[in-house]
Amino acid sequence: MKRRTFSLLLGAAAAAPAQEKLNDPILEAMRAELSRSLRLSLAGETPYYIQYGLDQGANFTCSATLGGLLLSRRSNYRVPRVQVRVGSYEFDNTNCVYTGMIRGARFDNENWPLEAGVDQIRLDLWLATDRSYKAAVETLSLKRAAIKNINQAEKLNDFAKQAPVVKVLPVPAGRMDEKRANERVRTLSALLRGYPKILDSRVEYEEGFSSSYFGDTEGTFYRFPENITTLRVRAEALADDGSPLRDYLTFHAFSAAGLPGDAEIGQAIHAMAARLTTLCAAPLGEAYSGPVLFEGEAAAQLLAQMLGGNLSPVRSPISEPGRPVNLPPSDFEGRLGARVMPEFLDITDDPFARDSQGRPLFGYYPIDMEGVVPQPLPIVRNGVLKNFLLTRQPVRGFEGSNGRARLPGGFGASTALPSNLLVTARETVPLAALKTKLLDAVRQRNKPYGLIVRKIDFPSSASVGELRRLASSLQAGGGSSRPVSLPLAVYRVYPDGREEPVRGMRFRGLTVRALRDIVAASTETHSLNLLLNSYPLALMGAGGFVTGVSVVTPSLLFDELDLDRPQEERPSAPLVPPPPLEGED
Repeated sequence: MKRRTFSLLLGAAAAAPAQEKLNDPILEAMRAELSRSLRLSLAGETPYYIQYGLDQGANFTCSATLGGLLLSRRSNYRVPRVQVRVGSYEFDNTNCVYTGMIRGARFDNENWPLEAGVDQIRLDLWLATDRSYKAAVETLSLKRAAIKNINQAEKLNDFAKQAPVVKVLPVPAGRMDEKRANERVRTLSALLRGYPKILDSRVEYEEGFSSSYFGDTEGTFYRFPENITTLRVRAEALADDGSPLRDYLTFHAFSAAGLPGDAEIGQAIHAMAARLTTLCAAPLGEAYSGPVLFEGEAAAQLLAQMLGGNLSPVRSPISEPGRPVNLPPSDFEGRLGARVMPEFLDITDDPFARDSQGRPLFGYYPIDMEGVVPQPLPIVRNGVLKNFLLTRQPVRGFEGSNGRARLPGGFGASTALPSNLLVTARETVPLAALKTKLLDAVRQRNKPYGLIVRKIDFPSSASVGELRRLASSLQAGGGSSRPVSLPLAVYRVYPDGREEPVRGMRFRGLTVRALRDIVAASTETHSLNLLLNSYPLALMGAGGFVTGVSVVTPSLLFDELDLDRPQEERPSAPLVPPPPLEGED
């Protein structure tokens, strides 16, 4: 989607941003209240930094199963985000276990009136600032008390300074065709009636038009549109032994017109349903250690989850003595400048990339949620880790931001995530030759077969309960603190080239260190668009905030990986077959 931008980047020597004409009543209201709120004073503490954020828009959601409409709902929203920092850039009320705790009465609204004028917006900003300011003063006092009783291993500043930016983008009007969307999910969901092995299925459609506003006391102001349309297809079945099976499809676009046509989506639904039906009678996988080929979508899914959550250094908050907060560290911690992949692979995070081989990429954004304009960032060069994704919260070895604050985080910070991860290989072979390399490795090691993975459950379509069971089983087996989602499409490939689907497998001990065992990459590339949120394994449909990310990568051949099947109890298969659908014999 093309977005024209009218922007002015203001350096330290530029004219004061407050004098710039913002041409937006919400931004003007923010600027007026920011100037007033800097005069707040309580217990000798005045704010040194205030930021206002506002997300407003409209969402439409509908879903259907087997040709029947389940849900059709439209909603409008206007949700504020207000943060007040007291103290100084070196030491403030954030990065503490008490940050964000609100005590006492509150008068402001978490959801603002949808038709509020400038005066109402200023009133709501005033009330939200009052609440956040009082909480910040109290938190700073608690943090000072806590820090007197601990010895910090390393003292870091709490916030990084940033040159102001004004970036106001046009917000085009959006129109939703709710009748067309309802009919579409009905028609597509009816295609699954012809697959009796599938016991539950859903076609879900979401369309949203929104605008994001931001202003802070440093002089940064921005407004830009965030429009997204998603169509998801989910299906669940039971294997002959009662094991649960599932599969899904996702289609993302910046508008309804950008989605594939019904014929293309219908073809994909039939292919998914046939694959899931075949899997019901497939054999259980056995423990395996050997070469594994990740084809197309699976390679992109693997890198999305193994890199996305590990490219941001973790900073633990200050807590009470004897009660530390143990946040899972990045698997790349301490490895900057070390080899993390083969020398023939490079990775760049490019927030301004728009398409790959004619397919739009989802990770484009003009400015991050902290008001920092990003630039293309080399992540891996010649297999060596060169950079991390950074926000304005200083971490060990890094003081400033590189514009990767994509989601709200904990303890007053933001979460850093990639935009468009572009993986390039200097040494490639066609995909067919990559499969030949896999079979050559199988013969050399006298293995009965190799494995090809063509799909991984990322973002996860599992239930919350299943994710808990996965985490528990990994912890019991001494697995990684960052689990990798389950493979959904795994195939044994025999020396003669014959393929056989298997089910019920999971990765064992798979961490980012396995990326060094990539031995070959395909000439062909695959692009994956996905929505990330703050839930484990990017659980679909979860979280109030989501952000678009894309991964473009070739297929990847690993020299050796371990897989096994979960050792857990499974429900017995139903004694009675499901009732026939209307029209069936």
